[in-house]
Amino acid sequence: LVGEQTSGATIAAVRDAVLEGGLVPFVVGPHGGEIDGVAVQRTFATGRSVELDAVLVLDSPAPAPDALGARDEKAAGSDEVDPRARLLLEECFRHSKAIAATPDGQAALDAAAIGRGAAGVVVADDADRAWQGLTELLPAHRVWERFPASLG
Repeated sequence: LVGEQTSGATIAAVRDAVLEGGLVPFVVGPHGGEIDGVAVQRTFATGRSVELDAVLVLDSPAPAPDALGARDEKAAGSDEVDPRARLLLEECFRHSKAIAATPDGQAALDAAAIGRGAAGVVVADDADRAWQGLTELLPAHRVWERFPASLG
């Protein structure tokens, strides 16, 4: 998950690491085309959490001009982060998917009410460390301990 200001070098380095790990990366951003020379595969308007096994948040993108939260009541909320990016993160969290973020992505996690200490949530000092933390969570496919079963 990237924003308009995310460095192309950072995006490319993470994308290459994901490819080296034998996975398929999707760069999800505020618009189609490219961000700082790197192709965007999904936009906030076209990308959905069901396409993702995990998410790495490299930025906390401000609402894009086409972000109209009033069209989707579930996406309404904070004016600091694009409501569609926030919705994607909320869905990934509820579906027990692994989530990692850099410091630039922390505001997006905050907007989605995803706590730093939550099971399966990694916040690291840089994109490389965030990716490494995410790779440790991927073999389990989901973060099953996020919502433990209870008969109480």
